[in-house]
Amino acid sequence: MVKLSLFALTKIVESIPQTIVDHMYTYLYKDTDGVSKETWLFEYVKRILIETFGYETQHLEDHVEIREKNYRKKQQSKKYWLKKFQEELVKIPNNPVSIEISSWKLALEQMKVSAPELDIIAESERLIGVKNLEDLPELRLKQIKEWSSTNSTFLSDYRYLSTKKTNQIRKALETDLNFIIADTIEKYDLTQAVDVQPHGLIENVVFSEKSTSLKIKREINAITLKETFFDDYEISDNEFLRTIIKVEDGDLLFADKSLTKTLDGTDREIIFYVMSQKDESFYTDRTITVDISKLVQRAYNSQGVKNYVEIEKRLRKIRSFGFQAVIKKQSEKARPGSADWSIFDSVVINSNPNGRRYAEIVIGTYFHQQYINQQTVKIYRDSLDSIQGSISKILVHALQKERLERYVQGKQFRDVFPLNFFTRKVRMDKRKTEMNMRKVQDALEEFKALNILIESYKRYSPSAFEICFIPLTNTEMHDFFDQVDSPIQLSLPIQPELIEE
Repeated sequence: MVKLSLFALTKIVESIPQTIVDHMYTYLYKDTDGVSKETWLFEYVKRILIETFGYETQHLEDHVEIREKNYRKKQQSKKYWLKKFQEELVKIPNNPVSIEISSWKLALEQMKVSAPELDIIAESERLIGVKNLEDLPELRLKQIKEWSSTNSTFLSDYRYLSTKKTNQIRKALETDLNFIIADTIEKYDLTQAVDVQPHGLIENVVFSEKSTSLKIKREINAITLKETFFDDYEISDNEFLRTIIKVEDGDLLFADKSLTKTLDGTDREIIFYVMSQKDESFYTDRTITVDISKLVQRAYNSQGVKNYVEIEKRLRKIRSFGFQAVIKKQSEKARPGSADWSIFDSVVINSNPNGRRYAEIVIGTYFHQQYINQQTVKIYRDSLDSIQGSISKILVHALQKERLERYVQGKQFRDVFPLNFFTRKVRMDKRKTEMNMRKVQDALEEFKALNILIESYKRYSPSAFEICFIPLTNTEMHDFFDQVDSPIQLSLPIQPELIEE
């Protein structure tokens, strides 16, 4: 089952044009429903999301197919309504335009009585668009032709909507709403409105602000003679994180310079996007299938051929990195050999019959188990997409974890965070305290400016910040603590339908 996030529901309701909302209140809402108009609107849209789009059910419909189906239905029905309008102008004396002309005649006569000095011809042109009411049919036909041929107009924008039958109006509003909802889901990626990442990617110093060279060392097992290539990153004077480069041949390592670089912001974007694409197969075999073109667009915002090559190279690089748990120098000798955990256990890249490239990625057991046990941090993707700073992008999940834990534990949202809290989340040169403090401050300032996570902050000491988090909203409480990740299954597409008489 795919749960509907309150964030997504709110975003969709806010995306409905006010003219359509007004039509919904006029033609669909009943005072006897016993609820306010606003509550009724949310419940009505929620019902569409459940019944038409498959949220809260075992089968999530393909929203792109729904959008295309309703777009075609909207455009075809507009052409049909234009044809009917043209026929009415010729064949039906009491057509909508003639009724409108009668109303305007009466209104203009009353204006003339109230203000004898009024220039009725000028007033008619100002109010109606024509000097002579006999020209109104031609004007209205021109306007409705334009409405019919304009892709962005809605079916319920029809000037004489009120003259249609009740069932036609209801179907017109349903068509417009289905299109708007599907388009909004696609525009804001609302099927993935809540980003969910495992603690392991947040608590360990996996990522650096920018790509820097690893200090590669080599050890040879005295018995097997197997070589191990690794880098030890100092977290503090007493601790370090070991990164193991999983290659069979040392010559290959130094031939491919990317394998001697840290995981940077682009690698992080790739990893987080891959994790966001998990479906039902992930829970059984740890596998996530990713469309390479979408990954390229996410990481580079471009579809250049070089970017495809670079993405595939980076996927293989991430697969080649393993890590050992934080080692305390004073109490434990560094362990050569295999890694304790890795992000990707395997990456297989293939092409489908249409030539589209995709990657089948097996996620490391460590992270797979964290998803199963819900050892994760949730945040809205909308917030993530607004962040620009490289340090900010790495720290946002760590600070969100602190914020959520304070809510769960009933603690105050204000606390002091020493610099080593941040250097345990992002790789920095621990010798440059003031420079690192400025980088962290820039990130905190960005969060505050964007109204994300941070309500206020200040320097508490030369190497610490006092941070006051923004309390959780009701929407966040609902989505982050009630929503459960579930497998997704797409159902078959549906056929278009014309709204006729």
